[in-house]
Amino acid sequence: MSLPAWVTDPDSLMLTEDQYDDLPDDVRKIVEVIDGHVIFCQSGTPAHSDVARRLANHLEAAKPAEPCARVSTDVDVHFVKRKRTDGKFSFRRPDVSVYRCIERGAKLSAPDALMVAEVVSPGSGYTDTVDKLAEYAYEGIPVYLVVFLDGDFFVKMIHEYRLDWASRTYRLAYMHVDELAVEDPFPARVTFAELDG
Repeated sequence: MSLPAWVTDPDSLMLTEDQYDDLPDDVRKIVEVIDGHVIFCQSGTPAHSDVARRLANHLEAAKPAEPCARVSTDVDVHFVKRKRTDGKFSFRRPDVSVYRCIERGAKLSAPDALMVAEVVSPGSGYTDTVDKLAEYAYEGIPVYLVVFLDGDFFVKMIHEYRLDWASRTYRLAYMHVDELAVEDPFPARVTFAELDG
């Protein structure tokens, strides 16, 4: 049996920002990068994707005309504070991102993000509830929503985390049941039934 390249060359699983930019789109969409290390991302279930899309649609419909904001799904959010400390490239791709309007073609960086959301399928979630919870807080993203799906892939609850600016950590602000009602970055309301379709 031949060993994978990364066994003898750990750097084979590392990327610079330029190397990432040069990858074909079909490869880029299956990875995230933290401190230059490639992290392979498993595709979500259809229910996972549908909930994320419906949440984004409701947030898009609720956003005011001013100040200018955008709502997107599966967009790279480039980390800047982490890069300053170690110089290595890092980004995550939240299921839903709400962010200040940026120039067309520009990369979305964490300081422009106003809210990010991750949908957690049953039996998974460590990355979303531990790693990303710490990473998004460290980058200063004000609001983080974690949408938990139950065993039947319906929305079970949504945790709304708010950034404590002094400690740069998240505090659980609300546990939403049956309906998500947020005030920041703008007022928005959606029932779990609407998210489930």
